[in-house]
Amino acid sequence: MATLYELSAGYASLLDMYDLAETDAERADIMDMLASAEGDIAEKAEAYARIMKNKQAEAEGFKAEADRLTAKRRAAEAVVDRMKEAITTAMMMVDVREIGTTIGKWRLQINPWSCEVLDANAVPEEWHIKVEDKIDRAGLVRHFKETGELIDGVEFRQSVGARFR
Repeated sequence: MATLYELSAGYASLLDMYDLAETDAERADIMDMLASAEGDIAEKAEAYARIMKNKQAEAEGFKAEADRLTAKRRAAEAVVDRMKEAITTAMMMVDVREIGTTIGKWRLQINPWSCEVLDANAVPEEWHIKVEDKIDRAGLVRHFKETGELIDGVEFRQSVGARFR
């Protein structure tokens, strides 16, 4: 069967032939051919609709599968996080800084200082970044590390995490 492009072009040329027809008999023959071409285009349109519905269902299936895999990825990452937290807690409880294994080594490592802004209005203006109302957390941490000064509206913390190499 011809392509939709070919069918459309053929239909357009039949319309041109109809405009150029000189007799009623020629016009009647061309009308029969137009009706046949319309039928072919209708068949092609139905085939397109069926294919599009199938592809749409396939795409929805792919999206559902992607969502399912994303959920599985998040669940696996959560297990890793819980296990890492458990080994960190156990190592801290028994005061062990390093554990060697046959495939690598666990080591407790002190993480860099960080801060959480509890009340942005209480933080002195010098620590506000002027581009948008945002707090310079890295600057606050540097200042705290250098001077030890506690700043209103900020809580400084340092966590411990386990690293496996």
